Amino acid sequence: MSASSDSPPKAFHIQRVTWQAAESDLRLLREFVFIKEQHVPPELEWDGEDEQAVHVLARDDKDRPIGTARMTGDGQIGRMAVLRAWRHRGVGSEMLTALITIARARQLPRVKLDAQVQAIDFYLRHGFEPQGETFMDAGIPHQHMTRTLPPLDVHINIKDLPRQVLGETRGYIDLRGLEDNKQVAVHMVSQGQRTLNLFTPNLDPRVFDNEAFIDAVKKLAINNPRSQVRILLLDPHDVVSRGHRIVELARRISSHVFIHRADEEDHDHVDTFMVVDEVGIIRRAHNDRFEGIAEFNNPGEARLLMKTFNEAWERSQPEPELRRLHL
Repeated sequence: MSASSDSPPKAFHIQRVTWQAAESDLRLLREFVFIKEQHVPPELEWDGEDEQAVHVLARDDKDRPIGTARMTGDGQIGRMAVLRAWRHRGVGSEMLTALITIARARQLPRVKLDAQVQAIDFYLRHGFEPQGETFMDAGIPHQHMTRTLPPLDVHINIKDLPRQVLGETRGYIDLRGLEDNKQVAVHMVSQGQRTLNLFTPNLDPRVFDNEAFIDAVKKLAINNPRSQVRILLLDPHDVVSRGHRIVELARRISSHVFIHRADEEDHDHVDTFMVVDEVGIIRRAHNDRFEGIAEFNNPGEARLLMKTFNEAWERSQPEPELRRLHL
């Protein structure tokens, strides 16, 4: 399975489609990526599973197909193909997230896949664990990987946000726009008592540079002597050039709020996620898109995200430019 080359980021969207309705686009993508680019024999690519499988299709802003993936009835995810110009732009992450969401809705206990060895790190970041030894498939080394899925809790309408309690309320909230993200971030962080860990490419000011959010972060940071806020940025340049209230807060309470620049090894991340008190999570598969999910009590998913965050934090460095800002 090929996961997510370099071109300017563009808008795209993910659709759930059937083989019968979108066969020509799905075939086109897989023939180009697997058969022509990776030299997979056609008789192996077309395995007779497609008509019964769930498919997702990524399209660009001109509605052209740019990526696809599928999942069979037993939770086997595969045939993930993304056009070269769109790799490392979040397409693979969004397609994978969409299939996992479908699997949870079907109450599947786990999802599984056979990852190409070069894509193992991509799937590790999405909570998959290696199983067994590597093996050859179509002349390409692969690794069995699985991810256990918690039962899907009740869907919570964003209108019920005021009743959500960090560490207690089970359920998930679909985030569909800027206001959803702003409201949920403030409500969750304002209940935090110990830790806030935020991975963000650019500290998007539309979400994170407002008085309510800054007040919530400050309250958490000074709640007790061991409270800690850690923010990991991919590129602080935009934050330095435009200024940001959370940076001023970090300067004033520097023993509780820490901002680091991510190592180059982590610069293929395009997602944004937040973990509060190691139980509450907010996650968007692509920083430039507001679609995402929030859960106020999912310690299992929080542990997976914290593993990714802590590994990236260990590779990161304090950002001196941010410390000097506003001095």
